[in-house]
Amino acid sequence: MAEIKLKKFLLNRVTISTSVIDYLETCLSTDDDVCKYSFHKIMLHNWTDDEVNLYEALSGFFSVTFIPVNFVTQNGITTFYTSSLSFVLKIIKVDFLFPYVRNMCSIDILLNDKSSMELFDYQVSLEDIVRNVVNSRFGINFELNLSNFCNDKEFVDKKIDFYKLSLLSQFKILMLRIGKETKYLNLSHNNLSQVPLEILNFFIKGDLVGVDLSYNQIPSLEELQRVSSKIEKLWVEGNPLCTELDASSYIRKISIKFPRLTELDGIKINNHGIMMPFFKTFIRTIKLKTNMVVEKFVCLYFSHYDSNLRSNLANFYDEAALFTINCHFPGSDIVHSKGTYIEGRENIVSMLISLPPTVHDRSTFTVDVLGHSRKNLNLVIEGVYKEKLDDYERIMFFRRTFMINIHTEGTTATHFIHREIFTYTFATKEMADNSFKTPVRNENQLTLIDPEPEEREVVCRVFTHYTQLKRDEVERRLKQHDWDIHAALKEFCDDYRLASIPPDKFRGEDDLSDVSMDSDAES
Repeated sequence: MAEIKLKKFLLNRVTISTSVIDYLETCLSTDDDVCKYSFHKIMLHNWTDDEVNLYEALSGFFSVTFIPVNFVTQNGITTFYTSSLSFVLKIIKVDFLFPYVRNMCSIDILLNDKSSMELFDYQVSLEDIVRNVVNSRFGINFELNLSNFCNDKEFVDKKIDFYKLSLLSQFKILMLRIGKETKYLNLSHNNLSQVPLEILNFFIKGDLVGVDLSYNQIPSLEELQRVSSKIEKLWVEGNPLCTELDASSYIRKISIKFPRLTELDGIKINNHGIMMPFFKTFIRTIKLKTNMVVEKFVCLYFSHYDSNLRSNLANFYDEAALFTINCHFPGSDIVHSKGTYIEGRENIVSMLISLPPTVHDRSTFTVDVLGHSRKNLNLVIEGVYKEKLDDYERIMFFRRTFMINIHTEGTTATHFIHREIFTYTFATKEMADNSFKTPVRNENQLTLIDPEPEEREVVCRVFTHYTQLKRDEVERRLKQHDWDIHAALKEFCDDYRLASIPPDKFRGEDDLSDVSMDSDAES
């Protein structure tokens, strides 16, 4: 395509004329090439703030959205380019002035100063560039990866200041089209202080089931607005809101906002947030990322260790891992009392499978992070667990030192234990007396233990949604099974097959008494 060359105009309070304004309005109404391929130089004198504050001030005052290109400050003059004729016309109509911090800033415009050919070495519009970047980030698994979008290499190379993610909202046709196809939306690392509803509105009418908001600046749960009733997977780790709550409150409150959530921060939780993983009692480091990695490791490792599928621990160990097990039982003869050295993943897992079944009290855990780098994570975990022997149980104290290698490929990091030292002994009387005070929640069951009122409300809504029973019958059945929704649903299915449930126990078509109770479940 031949390069478009247009006449340049220096526009200011002195040179502006009605003929120029008429020309610009005609170009804007006819979608002329001036709107697509011509860039206009905005010039300000004595601007002392940074470029983002300038863009926000201009956008707010003129009520216009624009994408700046090639920002430069030199000799007291700040300049950047824009292709937005709407922006240019609004500057003209307010006499080339705008207020900022009790000062009036003067603007000059060099209309048609450069073409896209001169700025980017080929004829292309900003809309084409943005569309190509967005399309390149759409994966075959229906994931739209907008992580760190504003710093995309294409923008950086072309000196395009895509200074905030919400600028995407002006590309309505592009976003509506891709929003219908997206199932997973990654918005991580975008410096967001709130959920960008102006972006998410393009996706909520499609098949969106997962949103990644991790590693932004969302300060509190109040800013974590419910973006869609369909969301099943959510990532919010790495935001300031994560440091304000303990683990149980964190999961419970987020699950109430997202009632269909099955996975939070990459860790599966039970339906509707009924079950909570272990409480955060480990020693904190100053690095939030380290806390997140350690928390996931502890939760996943000990969940597998305490299950009847301990063979899955093979996924945690390096193929050539080394393992030392020591124990000390005063007055007894134990095989591992002097230390046993084991080499190789298969041998380590076989030995761990041979140990008695256990239940760890994670509320007793302390974790000391000895070091965390791009290649290694070293930590020491101490706590109390219960061994389930044939005819009795005994309370044990353990210390486990994990040396973990980290392998990074692109943006994906894998962690494997390459060295471990496992030491255990009888727990002291004080340890035993202070352990297992909090009921251990089995993450593979849908059971509420000592439920709080809001937890009862959530599980009642779920049970009503599945059974269509009246509220009093719902509560009766759940209480009968100690709030174990799995057992209550099983009994309901059996009774329903036998037609032993009286019709008056069900909600009628005109019965609106419980509508507010399950509105979230049905949305």
